[in-house]
Amino acid sequence: MSRRGSCPCGAVRFTVVGPLRDVIVCHCADCRAANGGVPWAASAAQRGDLELEAPAAVAWRQAPVSSYGASRGLCRACGAYVLWDAPGRTTISVGAGLLDGGRDLHVAAHIWVAPEERDALRERGIPAHAEGMPDGITVAWQGETPSTG
Repeated sequence: MSRRGSCPCGAVRFTVVGPLRDVIVCHCADCRAANGGVPWAASAAQRGDLELEAPAAVAWRQAPVSSYGASRGLCRACGAYVLWDAPGRTTISVGAGLLDGGRDLHVAAHIWVAPEERDALRERGIPAHAEGMPDGITVAWQGETPSTG
């Protein structure tokens, strides 16, 4: 399986050559600020499965508020939020909306959701959490059996 994607201006182009994780939508203030005020929907790939065509087109910035010590990869040309990377993880997150055909990915959960939004999401049957992903939650990978995390 292989899936391509790019930022809106096309300066950052990438290919994921392996499975993609179900989408997790982050509502934290930092993701909203980096994504034009709206929550960031992210899939993920194993680090070795992500191929950047022009790595120099990505500007890495430390996320101001991250309990994971994460950095964000932004397009140097258009400023789009493309990647999220936390040290020590085997995966790297990619903007689901930037993937060709990304709308066909399943949304597994919403995280860092305010109480009033959480109730509305839950009423629609969408898992929503006050903080990050709780331990033990199963998140599926396209093309593989489900795994935790």
